[in-house]
Amino acid sequence: MRTRPHWAGELLVVAFLLVIYDQVAGLAKVRAAVAFQHGRDLLSLSPAGLEKRADHWLAGVHWLRDPAAYYYDLAHIDVTLAVFLVCFVFCAPVYRRARTALVLINLIGLGVFLLYPVAPPRLLPGAGFVDIVAASKTWGAWEAGGGVADRANEFGSLPSLHAAWAIWVALTVMSMTTRRSLRTLAWAHVVMTFVVVIVTGNHYLVDIAAGALVVAVAWALAPVLAVRRSSVRAVEPAVAVD
Repeated sequence: MRTRPHWAGELLVVAFLLVIYDQVAGLAKVRAAVAFQHGRDLLSLSPAGLEKRADHWLAGVHWLRDPAAYYYDLAHIDVTLAVFLVCFVFCAPVYRRARTALVLINLIGLGVFLLYPVAPPRLLPGAGFVDIVAASKTWGAWEAGGGVADRANEFGSLPSLHAAWAIWVALTVMSMTTRRSLRTLAWAHVVMTFVVVIVTGNHYLVDIAAGALVVAVAWALAPVLAVRRSSVRAVEPAVAVD
């Protein structure tokens, strides 16, 4: 019995998610005015304007702005993909749950983006945020045009998939190994991601909390779905005997 799905099928799943993401991102951009209002609503929930104060702090630390922008642009993709591939190749018993959880995270996130588009703090007109990533002119800066910029869902702030993917990485690493050093690195990535998405003006605190909730739901549902799928496969069709 195969314990690991065939790689071709996994590529199809990723391709499907990318296509759906593009469609949802395009629909969200049409509702810009709604996204701005939702962003203001979430910003009003901020304790003592923490997001804005954190953003202005980073804007004043010149040597740290580019590293933070690069971490925001690249780490969530690179680290998640690396853990995903290691899990696929070396940890087949863990892979199915991890894969299913990651798919659920993205599907739930896309559903929220579609139903409740939210502009990030950096894009709110008159809110006074410094767009750290755009000002950095790093590879993923929206104003750079092409590549990441064209694929970005600028109004998909809630939930933070950066935060959600980081937590997924930590949970997957915890499932794959007992080595303290690797587990510590995984959770350090979570903390770093939380900090970076706030100080760069890309997310609200509520976004992070929502991302954590999405991961909790997806990680809990993943093994349930796997068991149901296995049960369906185990059922043999009835054969009539004359």
